[in-house]
Amino acid sequence: MISALYVDDEPALLDLGKIFLERAGDIRVDTTSSAPEALTKIKSTTYDVIISDYQMPVMDGLAFLRIIRSEYPALPFIIFTGKGREDVVIEALNEGADHYIQKGGDPKAQFAELSHTIRRAVERKRANDALLHLNRLYSVLSRTNKAVIHIKNRQELLDEACRIAVEEGKFLMAWIGMVDPATRQVHPVAACGYEEGYLSQLSITVDNVPQGMGLTGSAIREGRPTICNDIPSDRRMEKYRNEAAKRGYRSSAGIPIRNGTSCIGAMRFYSAEPDFFNDQEIHLLQELVEDISFALELMEKERTTPLLTR
Repeated sequence: MISALYVDDEPALLDLGKIFLERAGDIRVDTTSSAPEALTKIKSTTYDVIISDYQMPVMDGLAFLRIIRSEYPALPFIIFTGKGREDVVIEALNEGADHYIQKGGDPKAQFAELSHTIRRAVERKRANDALLHLNRLYSVLSRTNKAVIHIKNRQELLDEACRIAVEEGKFLMAWIGMVDPATRQVHPVAACGYEEGYLSQLSITVDNVPQGMGLTGSAIREGRPTICNDIPSDRRMEKYRNEAAKRGYRSSAGIPIRNGTSCIGAMRFYSAEPDFFNDQEIHLLQELVEDISFALELMEKERTTPLLTR
């Protein structure tokens, strides 16, 4: 589903545009009659694309575009302006507009063109985002591998893994939890990023009880990655979704940490973007956590091996 914000000071055109654009079922349209109102909406709602008129009171489309480009540089922006405004079109493209559509003529044909342009702009951005995400994760994997080779202290390695995930991978937050064998509770042992007290509210077990039904407990108990690509609507995150929303967490993943055939913990990743985790990204995160698991296993063997047998 594509989420679009349509800005125009003509109410009749807004209503007509919303009807035409939503007809196919893959575009959801919010409307507003001014750029200042649109800026307020954008702060509380995530949009895939903006469609804006040029000539509007208080703030015209070009001024609106400049603000969007300064605050949301990658957000697709389509100028929807009247005929005879070639100078506006040229300036808009120079300011960073992705496309423009001229008003006038047959509404059906006009909005069909706009629908096509919206889909093309959003698909291109999503493809670019996917490539950027993968490049970041490859960087995270590479940096973590170097840490695994050079860091011989368990806590230092866990701290560094979380730091790399946030600083290189641009995750909002990452943390590692380990299972207490005696209580079967999962306790955070390392974290980095925008946490702000979130971890102190967690109560997690690996048992098959309500406290173990979240991503962390399930990942450890089941020995497989657990994914939530929409925290606000996922029942597994019901207990934590309000606190997650305060911190901007929109999607999350839990990857089990192993010692041999046993799962001893999990690494959690939080993204500000919904639908962040796809199969490729999960595969790379699994590879990353497997490297950490291997390093921890070697450290444990060295710690428990008697000196005389080394």
